[in-house]
Amino acid sequence: MSRKAVKKAPPRKRRSRRTAILIGAAVIAAAALVALLTTGSDSQGENIKQTRPVTITGQALPTYQSGMPDPAAGMVAPEIIGATFDGTPLSITNDGTPKAIILLAHWCPHCQTEVQELTPWIAENGVPEGVEIVAISTSVNAAKPNYPPSKWLTDWPVPTIADDTNSSSARAFGLSGFPFIVFVDTDGKVVGRSEGSVAPETLYQILDQLAGR
Repeated sequence: MSRKAVKKAPPRKRRSRRTAILIGAAVIAAAALVALLTTGSDSQGENIKQTRPVTITGQALPTYQSGMPDPAAGMVAPEIIGATFDGTPLSITNDGTPKAIILLAHWCPHCQTEVQELTPWIAENGVPEGVEIVAISTSVNAAKPNYPPSKWLTDWPVPTIADDTNSSSARAFGLSGFPFIVFVDTDGKVVGRSEGSVAPETLYQILDQLAGR
């Protein structure tokens, strides 16, 4: 009896190395896409920057010297055009509204105390009518404590400009120490400046005076 020929299955073709690489790349791309879709709510974090460019107009104020008559009193305050940590435009202009401009450094213990005390005070009392409180985060240093300032000021209710890497806004206001507050009247002129912590009650009394109350 003759044997029937048994057909052998054709040999499987081996995937080329190039095909394997392409498949691997596709898998990685798909995984990246899934990760992107599942973390989309955090995508705004990419826009957070600790310093941002600022544009300054007007004459810079002389450096403040505590315990001495303030040479900046009566001078027109410089104007700052900048943005918040997330890039939202924010400016400090002489628009006829009295202001308290608070300059803060993330590494300064007194600034941390100021923020800690003023945050609940504003939440409970609001900002006095007819005045503004605005802040500037400046003198940023990643090697110093309490970095980054954007995280530190997450619950801070005061609109805050992120100063540039040269702390140009701080220089323009004649900053000499932290925290530093510049009080400006309706004419955009400096009424006074202070260095060091100011109690919320005292700050609000000054703001009421600026508002003519």
